[in-house]
Amino acid sequence: MKKNLVIDDDVVENKTLYKKVNDIKKERENEKEKGLIGRRKNAIISFFLILMIIGLINFLSSISRFDNARILDKIVKQSAILGVSLLIFFTTSRSKFGNIIYKIISKPSFRIFVLLSSLIIFLIIAYVPSESLFPTINGGKGWVHIGPVSIQVPEIFKIPFIMVLANILSRGKDDKKKIEYMQNLVSVLFYTAIFAITITICLQDMGTAIHYFMIASFMIFLSDIPNKLIFPAFFGILASIPILLYIFLHTLSGYKQHRIKVFLDGILHSNYDREEAYQIYQSLIAFGTGGVLGKGFGNGVQKYNYIPEVETDFAIATYAEETGFIGMILVLFLFFSLFFLIMGVANKSKNYFSKYLVGGIAGYFITQVIINIGVAIGLIPVFGIPLPFISSGGSSLLAISIAMGLVIYVNNTQTLK
Repeated sequence: MKKNLVIDDDVVENKTLYKKVNDIKKERENEKEKGLIGRRKNAIISFFLILMIIGLINFLSSISRFDNARILDKIVKQSAILGVSLLIFFTTSRSKFGNIIYKIISKPSFRIFVLLSSLIIFLIIAYVPSESLFPTINGGKGWVHIGPVSIQVPEIFKIPFIMVLANILSRGKDDKKKIEYMQNLVSVLFYTAIFAITITICLQDMGTAIHYFMIASFMIFLSDIPNKLIFPAFFGILASIPILLYIFLHTLSGYKQHRIKVFLDGILHSNYDREEAYQIYQSLIAFGTGGVLGKGFGNGVQKYNYIPEVETDFAIATYAEETGFIGMILVLFLFFSLFFLIMGVANKSKNYFSKYLVGGIAGYFITQVIINIGVAIGLIPVFGIPLPFISSGGSSLLAISIAMGLVIYVNNTQTLK
C-alpha cells in the first residue's frame, strides 16, 4: 500500500512538472507571437508613413509649375487631406474604436445597409441635375462637390464593399451554420454585379467598376470555396465578356469609347499617336527619359502641362521621370512589401471574417497599384484609378487610411491566441 502511495505521488509530481513545462512553453510562444505582432505592426506603419512622405514629395514637385498663390492653396488642401487621413488611420487602428467598427461590419444586417445606401447615393449622384454639387469629370460622375471639398464616392465605397464580401464569405465558418459554398459564391457575384453595373451604367465609370470586380475576384480565390465551383463561374463570365463589352460600349460616352480604341491601337499596333494617345505617349516619354537615376527632384519636364492629371492619375509618371529606374524599384518594393505584410495579417487571423476582410484590403491595395502603373505604361486602358499614397486624390487617401487602420486593428487584436 505504501508503495502504491509513493507511485501515485510520483505520478502527481510528474503531471505537475509537465504542466509547468507546458505553461512555460505556451508563455514563450505567446511572447514570441506578441513580438511578431508588434514587429509586423511597426513595419506596416513604417511603410504607410514612408509611402505618404514619398507621395507628398512627389506632389510638391508636381505643383512647382504653378505660381506661389496657387502652390500655397494646393499645399493647404493637401495638408488638410493628409492630416485627416492620419487621424482616421490612427483612430481606426485603436482597439476601442476599431472594436465598435468591427462589431457593426460583422453583422448580417450590415450587408443590406451597404447595398441599399450605396444604390441610393449612386442614383442621386447620377440623376439629380446639379452640376455644381454632382459634377461630371472626364465623362464620368461619382463626385460630390461641397465648397472646397470634393469626394469621389465610389472610391470611398470600396471599403464597405470589401466588408460586405468578407461578411458573406465568412458565413457558415465563424457562426458554425451550415451554408453551402455555392450560396456564398452566388451572393458575392450578386453584390459585385449590382455595384459594377450601377457604377458603369449610372456613373459612367467602367474603370472603377472593373476594380470592384478585381477585388471580388481576389477575395473569392482567397476563400475556401472549391475551385470546381469557382472556375465554371469565371469561365461563364469570360464567355459573356463579348456581350458585356457590346453593352458597355453602347452605353458608355464617346469619350470612354475613344479611350478603349486608343488603348487597342497602342497595345496591338504600338501606335501611340501624339494626338489620339497623348497621355500615354507623354507618360512613356517620362518613364524613358528618367533613365537609371532620374532627373532629380523638381527637374522633371512632363509636369509642365505635357501630361494631364499629373498630380492624380499619372502621378507615377512624374515620379519615374525624376527618380528613374532606382526610384521605381524602391516604390515597387515598398508597395509589394506592404502587400505581403497585410497578407501576413490575413493568414494569421483566428477567424474567417478577419481573414477575408484583411485579405480583401490586400487585394484592393495591390490591384489598384497594378492598374495605375499599367495605365501609365500603356498596358491597360486609361481608367482614372489613382495610385495609393502617390496620387493626390483625397478620396483614395482617405479610403486607404481607413483600410490600413483596420489592418492594424486586426493585427493587434485578432491574431492573438
